[in-house]
Amino acid sequence: MLAPIRSWDRYGDLDSACIAVLNEIVTQGHADVVVTSTLRHGKTVDELHTMLHAHGFTGRVVDKTPTIAPGVDRGEEIAAWLAEHAVSGFAIIDDHVDMGELRSHLVQTDPARGVQPADAPRAIAILDSSQPAPRAGHAGG
Repeated sequence: MLAPIRSWDRYGDLDSACIAVLNEIVTQGHADVVVTSTLRHGKTVDELHTMLHAHGFTGRVVDKTPTIAPGVDRGEEIAAWLAEHAVSGFAIIDDHVDMGELRSHLVQTDPARGVQPADAPRAIAILDSSQPAPRAGHAGG
């Protein structure tokens, strides 16, 4: 969660402090990012990469999850992406809890604050619990 909710009805702008925490996670966890949040709608992977880098992100955005159908929860979209891509481990950083069987990979964030420094060790531990190989960190919104 990189754009905390600033009022009851909308997300704020990307938060540089949240981006800094994501940088720590991807660096120490040796992970790339797959965007799962609503930020992905209407944007290409290159546009997402450019947008995040403009706000200080130093890692790689490698993909975004599919939008399956209205009413499908985010966990199902992440599961669909994982079914098509070989990764040895992943962490989901999101304020949504609708992760189903993927819940053990979730680092749940506070929607009003986004990902915080205390979330980094949990995300890194989830990534480190996997065998060494390419990994994907999912940045939710």
